[in-house]
Amino acid sequence: MGDPGDGSKQPSAAIADRLAREIKRRRIAAGLSQRVLATQIGYSRQYVSMTEWEDANLPSPELVTAIDTALGADGALIALRGQARIGRPAVIDRCLSTTTDSAESDESVDWVPTVDCGWEVAPNDLDPVEALARSRRISDSTITSFTAVTRLLASQRQSIAPEALVGLIAAHRDSVAELFRAAQNDRAKARLGALLGETSIVASRLWSAVGDRPMALANCVYARRLADKLRNPLIGGLARIFESNLRSDAATLIGADGDIVIGLRILREAAMFGNALPPAARARIAAEQAQAYAVLELPRECQDALTVARRAVDEIGEADRTGLFSDWNATRLQVYEGTCRLFLNEPRKAIAALEAAVRATAAEDRNVALAARVDLASAYVLDGELNQGCQLIGETYEILSAMGNQRGIERAQQAVERLTPLRMERPVRELQQRIAALTAQ
Repeated sequence: MGDPGDGSKQPSAAIADRLAREIKRRRIAAGLSQRVLATQIGYSRQYVSMTEWEDANLPSPELVTAIDTALGADGALIALRGQARIGRPAVIDRCLSTTTDSAESDESVDWVPTVDCGWEVAPNDLDPVEALARSRRISDSTITSFTAVTRLLASQRQSIAPEALVGLIAAHRDSVAELFRAAQNDRAKARLGALLGETSIVASRLWSAVGDRPMALANCVYARRLADKLRNPLIGGLARIFESNLRSDAATLIGADGDIVIGLRILREAAMFGNALPPAARARIAAEQAQAYAVLELPRECQDALTVARRAVDEIGEADRTGLFSDWNATRLQVYEGTCRLFLNEPRKAIAALEAAVRATAAEDRNVALAARVDLASAYVLDGELNQGCQLIGETYEILSAMGNQRGIERAQQAVERLTPLRMERPVRELQQRIAALTAQ
């Protein structure tokens, strides 16, 4: 990484890096962990961690102000942040620089590159997206490029820490929303509306991953309501799939206060859009239904849903494995099957399915593999292999903690909760000590 003053970055990006280093330096000098600082300012640890990431977006003024006060920086952090013009990630602005059709270029914004890094500004110091919105000439290639960014970010959620992506997707969503509001052409309006819904769903998944359920739910509900208003069955069905998971708080796995019946009802609504949904989406609906039925100890209903899911998986082609469903294949369904067997108290069948899933999961689908490992550990314990189960939970918890994947951590914590009847056993006590040490960091 170049020095902030070497001109290799757009100024706001360089300042974001300097701010990240300065926040970290002052926090360490104050003898505070990220968790303690987060508690003091009323934010989650994930938010504090994000402020210390270089090559990331600028944190909000409110968050910087809270940290400045807590660390006694006397306004130094606030002033540093104030030097930057808030901009979008370079990947989005690079997209803008290549999206103007040649037929429209003479009447659209003339892009003026400032430095050789993909950041660009429009004349009169307008933000690129703002300038494009004001021109009201949003081409098909612009929308296609923004769609590509949405699906790229969606596919990367399996391999990149969610803390690093959530700011990117939030900025990207805001850009798409601005273009949607500005669009005059009915066709462009419809395409951008569908893209805004899709991008909101991706944002929802990442907010969920960092543990911010209200933001996750807000994005998903927005996508559903927008899709219904635009009469777009594809986005409406997709939004319902993920809203179901949030409404139930993934109670099947996390044991939160959600309502499984509400989740099942929304999944049923999603299934009504089946003709408009790709096979991967239909497979996910049925797999989620099967999992809920397993928790409710309804084996026949669970098996029927798994059969529907298998049929849908058989229809998935390579072209379907993109964006939100880039990780969907027969192996992903195997994880669901193993989890169902776990909740139906069939540990041997659960172990067979989950071990096969862990072996078959591709390296880029690590979140899928980690979910399988958590449930596999619980299956080991249920089958009497307490040492093996506790060791696997501990190893997986460490990985999830390092990633900052709050959703996965909650899943692992629920697996630990299932060990409560065995809390006096040595492997369980050692596991609890290991997790306590990680939590204290």
